[in-house]
Amino acid sequence: AAMLIEPDNDGESGCVLFREPAGPDDEVWLGPTPTDANLAGYSGLPVSAVRDLDRLMTSVSGRGAVFAPVVCPHARETARRCGIADAGPDDLLPIILLRLRKDEHELAAMRRAAKVTIEAHAASARAIRPGRIEADVAAAFHAVLTAHQHQPSFNPIISVRGEVLHCSGYPNRLDDGALLLIDAGSEEPGGYACDVTRVYPVSGRFTPEQRAVYDAVHRAMSAGVAACTVGTRYRDVHFLTAKVLCEGLVAAGLLKGDPVSLADRRAHTLFFTHGVGHLIGLDVHDMEDFGDLAGYAPGRQRPTEFGSKFLRLDRDLEPGMCVTIEPGVYLSPAIWKRSDLVSPFRDVVNLPQVEALLARHFGGIRLEQTVHI
Repeated sequence: AAMLIEPDNDGESGCVLFREPAGPDDEVWLGPTPTDANLAGYSGLPVSAVRDLDRLMTSVSGRGAVFAPVVCPHARETARRCGIADAGPDDLLPIILLRLRKDEHELAAMRRAAKVTIEAHAASARAIRPGRIEADVAAAFHAVLTAHQHQPSFNPIISVRGEVLHCSGYPNRLDDGALLLIDAGSEEPGGYACDVTRVYPVSGRFTPEQRAVYDAVHRAMSAGVAACTVGTRYRDVHFLTAKVLCEGLVAAGLLKGDPVSLADRRAHTLFFTHGVGHLIGLDVHDMEDFGDLAGYAPGRQRPTEFGSKFLRLDRDLEPGMCVTIEPGVYLSPAIWKRSDLVSPFRDVVNLPQVEALLARHFGGIRLEQTVHI
């Protein structure tokens, strides 16, 4: 479906909803579908067919129409056939401003997604046993979502290889002594998302090394959540969590020196390789298909250095915004085999301790909350 929105419309007149028409054969495969009259009644808008290109082309002819990006090749192709250009920054800005702040209807939907996410995470935790595989835990998560007629807000990351940020598939055995990372969320029927990450020891008890790192990440997450107040620059929240992580990494014996100086040097990027979070709403990485136009305030540029360049958001926090806070510590072989990343910090890294954890396949620990400002 697509919507044509006229400038200066009042939310009713000046809007047309275009939808894919259903033919008699479709009902054989899909069952009864809402009629145009049904949709018009639900939405209060006139409805036309996406394939009614003559009407669409007449509506937009000479009007300077633009097409906001969506992940739908068919809709994009239809727009291009009608001569509708992709939206530019000035066209997207009103959409961005609307989606940055959630109203009470949207917040209620996100809370419904959060409630189901919490239940699904609890079921996943109960499914963890040595000797099982990741897929057993994934099945427990999906079962709860299905029972509530929700769907995943993204492909759940459920892995004993927590150092791989976006692991796919669930083939690995849950061995005693391993850590299982669960990064997963629910999407409620209206499309609003939740995103939560937790880490569990497969044995039911952390080793001393695991506990030290877990506590460091938990303190960083808590500090980040507490810092999410109106007017705070999100980038500052990122660097605050980095400083708290450096304190924990020093306490855990992985870094040496003053935590503030270590954070200023970006020594944390050897362990905390990504930004502290992202916008969330109708998409789990909300409006990321708009690029940095949504994530970065006017006049702010994405950094170029390793670690910081993965920061998805640099805006001042406003009432109604929803963001995630998700610091982590990862022992990633892909990082430690790169001399260009490691060499600048050899004087502050406890390399024997790092190598020992790599040899034991420590994995990674990330903790994430979804936060309403």
